[in-house]
Order: sequence, then structure tokens, then C-alpha cells
Amino acid sequence: MSLDVTTPAAPTIYELTRDDQYESDVHKRADLQTYLDGEENAWHEGFSAWAAETALSVDAYHIALDLGCIAAFDFYWDPELDEVAYEAPEIPDDWENRSRYADIDSWSTVSAINEEMDALGETVAGVLTEYYVDWESERDIVETFGDQYNGRDDAMPEHIREDSRYE
Repeated sequence: MSLDVTTPAAPTIYELTRDDQYESDVHKRADLQTYLDGEENAWHEGFSAWAAETALSVDAYHIALDLGCIAAFDFYWDPELDEVAYEAPEIPDDWENRSRYADIDSWSTVSAINEEMDALGETVAGVLTEYYVDWESERDIVETFGDQYNGRDDAMPEHIREDSRYE
């Protein structure tokens, strides 16, 4: 099944309130925001891929959109996993007791929205990781290939420059 809707605006992930959580990677969050809604438009790419496969009904999608679920997504770089991770919004278990969720009529709708918001986050994070992000550290390259030098490299250590094999 697919969802035939217009791609909503990308969530704003580069915010001061969120940046305090990820202080060491603020520049990466800014880059992710650029990838999401800049010229690259990874959000549109990921959303379109998700919409083509989702089982979410149009009505349930509009409920999620009206509740701000799309805007509540967060994407960030996870250095331990070496990939973009995400936090998907969820409708809380006590939704029946909150007037904000009056448009929801059943637990199956809540489950469908929560499940599909997670799938959307996973899809967009995957698109960002595979096609846009290239933050491999120089340390990782050196560990894999060793120090690499060009014959004209001024950074080449003196003891190697003086070695007759490199002349």
C-alpha cells in the first residue's frame, strides 16, 4: 500500500534546546539539518520512500501530522553506531485521557501511527547515513591504511624525506 500525500516540511533538528543534549556534535546536527531540507532534500527522498511502502491510512497520517508528530522527529549522529540515529515521536499510552488526542478513535490507530512514525524515522536515518553523511574520521583512515604520503607532501616526516628509497 502507499500513501499519496504531499511531503511535509522537514523537522527542525538544529535547535538550541536539542543542541544542549549533543553539545559535542552541534556542527553535525547543523549538517544534518542542511541535508534534510537543503538542496539535497534527504527528507523528501526518505519520506517518499516511506510513503510508497507504508500501510498508514490517509486519515491516520493526517492525525499524526495535526498532532505534530512529523515536526517532533529528531535525527542525530551516533558515533558508537557510526550512523545517523533518530528519535520518533509516539502517542502516549494515556491518549484517551487527553483532549489533544480527541481525533483518535482506537488503540489500533495509535499503534499504527506509532509504528509508522518509527518506520519513517528509520527510513530517513538510513537515507542520511547511506547517501549524505561522510564523517569518517581521519584517525579511522590512518588505522586502516597507515600514514599516506605524496612525494611532494610537506607533511611527510623528515626521516622519510631523507630516505633514498623515496627519491
